[in-house]
Amino acid sequence: MTFLSTVQAYLGFSFSKPADTVAERYIAAILNVHHALSQLPNLDPSPEVNSLFSELVALCIQTPDEQVAARILSDGRINRIIPHLRQLCSEGESQLEAYWAKKITACGTEHEGKFDICMAPDVLENKQYQCLTQLIAAMNMLRQFTYYSNYVDLTRLELSMILALSVDPPRIFAFIGSGPLPLSSLCIAASLSRENGEKVVVHNIDNHHWAIKQSSEMCRALGSYAERLQFQCAEATAAEGLEAYDVVYLASLVGPTQTQKKDIISNLVQRMRPGALLVLRSAHSLRSLLYPLIDVSSEMAFGDAERLITMHPYNHLVNSVVICRVKPRRDDV
Repeated sequence: MTFLSTVQAYLGFSFSKPADTVAERYIAAILNVHHALSQLPNLDPSPEVNSLFSELVALCIQTPDEQVAARILSDGRINRIIPHLRQLCSEGESQLEAYWAKKITACGTEHEGKFDICMAPDVLENKQYQCLTQLIAAMNMLRQFTYYSNYVDLTRLELSMILALSVDPPRIFAFIGSGPLPLSSLCIAASLSRENGEKVVVHNIDNHHWAIKQSSEMCRALGSYAERLQFQCAEATAAEGLEAYDVVYLASLVGPTQTQKKDIISNLVQRMRPGALLVLRSAHSLRSLLYPLIDVSSEMAFGDAERLITMHPYNHLVNSVVICRVKPRRDDV
């Protein structure tokens, strides 16, 4: 049974049925998942929580025709739950990442300052072996993260677009809203360093102290694999040194409403250097039930930046991607 037929069987319809029927079945399924998530005492990872979020994601990454999607998204019952559903998704994602960051950290150790050339050879060899074993365990645990392949595929797609838009490969990135498990940043640093033979730096910015603490501890456990990641605790609108970056990422959960996201984008663009790229993760169609969308129909949403690419996935990926380039300042023209 294919993935599509599995979802269709769960919903009890085929896409050949009338649009109203298809939309109503979707609406009922989404409302049921929302109700079940709302009744839980917390969203800490568990078989029940994981199953409900997997069910929700499976529903939202489907691609019914535009008429069906429009009916679902315009339904009053759906509109009433969207803010709370996104809030649940944000909290659930944070809890899941924190859970896995702790598991990865527990596998590893800090790899700096562990060796002394005066150690006896057998002691030094044993310590080296222990550190290598712990590093391998941490890396293996990272790869077991629930959505590891999704992040790898999304980042690979983003980097292909970024490189297509760049004269020289970018080397200095900022990722705003990096969270407790900065997997995208790890993918960026590893992919570009491997492909271009140059060390890429990714500066991770989050407004939660606990997220910065957990992510930095996890990266120490990953040793040299994560040595090019740096960390700063700050609000998106207060992050320092944005003019130094070739590319600035804005995570999809930063800015819960279109108005707030527009204000944040405008603030970032004003503080980035002309020619730098701004990568915005967003959502499209039913995926916007999970993450806030960016209104790409209005160029005003991007301030003094030119929208270059908008990518909407139609596979297992959830996030849409919008890439903009900061325009020259009037004083520089």
